Amino acid sequence: MDVVNRRGDAGEGWRLQLARKMALPYARDENARAVLIAGSVGCGTDDRWSDIEIDVYYDRPPTETERRAAAKASGGDLVGLDEDEVEWEERLSLGGFHAHTSTFLASTLERYIHDVVDECSTDAFAQSRLFSLLHAVPVKGAAEVTVWRARAARYPDGLQEAMLAETLRFAGFHYMARMLADRGDVLLLADILVEVGGRLVSALLALNRIYLPTPDYAVWRTKGMDEMIDRMAIKPEDLSARLKGALRGDPAEGVAAFERLIDETFALVAVHAPAFDAEAHTSPPPNQRVPWDASPLNG
Repeated sequence: MDVVNRRGDAGEGWRLQLARKMALPYARDENARAVLIAGSVGCGTDDRWSDIEIDVYYDRPPTETERRAAAKASGGDLVGLDEDEVEWEERLSLGGFHAHTSTFLASTLERYIHDVVDECSTDAFAQSRLFSLLHAVPVKGAAEVTVWRARAARYPDGLQEAMLAETLRFAGFHYMARMLADRGDVLLLADILVEVGGRLVSALLALNRIYLPTPDYAVWRTKGMDEMIDRMAIKPEDLSARLKGALRGDPAEGVAAFERLIDETFALVAVHAPAFDAEAHTSPPPNQRVPWDASPLNG
C-alpha cells in the first residue's frame, strides 16, 4: 500500500506552514507520543476550501487544562472543546479560518490497527484513522509513526473480501432505478444513484486495498471522490467523468450508465479478487417486479 505523501515537488503552501506552527505546542507536550498534520493539507490535496487538521496521539488522557493551554499556544482562538469515549477535539479559529485537532490515545490507534488489519473490521471510523496515519505528515514521533505505518500498510485479503461483500449490494437497483426514471421521480432517483456511486467507489477502494478515508463512507457519501479515484490503479475507465455525467444527464441514460459501471466493477473483481463470490451479489432478488404493458389475462 502506498504510504507516501502526495504533495510532490510543489513545495509547502501557507496551510502546511501554518499547520506546522499550530502543531508545535502539541509536539512539545511530553504526553504526546506522535503529532501529525492530517486531512487534505497533510495529503497535499488541499484547496481554497480546506481547513487544517492536527492528529495527536497521547500516552494518557489529556486534562482540560492541558488542552486549553495547547490550543492557546497554537495561535488560534479556542472555539470549542469536544470529546467522546475515544476522541478529544479542539476547534480553533484564526481570524475566521478553521482548524481543529483529532486527538486519541496511542493505545486506541493500536487497537484500531489490530481490529482492521488482524480482525478485518469494516468499521469506517477505524479505517479512517489508518488512512490518516498512512497519509499524514509527521511533526513528532516519526519513528513511532513508521512502526504503526508498517503494520497498517498490510491491507489483508479478509478485509478486502469483507468490504466487497458489504459494498457490492445492487440487487434491487435495476428495477427501482428504471422505475423512477420512467416516472420522472428525479429526486429519489438522484438519492439512489448517489448511494450506488458511493458503494462503487468504496468497493473499488477495497479492490485497490485502500482504507476508507472518512467515516462518511459508511453511509456512502463520497467526499473527495476525485482524490480517491486518482489513488486507484484498478478502476473502470474514465470513472469520475462517467459518474458525474450520469448524475447530470437524462435520468434513463444515467441509470444505464450506472448499470454499465456496476458490470465493469464486477468484471474487475473477477480478475483481481477471484476468490470473492460475485455470483451471490449479482443474482436478482426473487419475485422482483418487472414492468407490464399489457394484461397478463387472456381474453
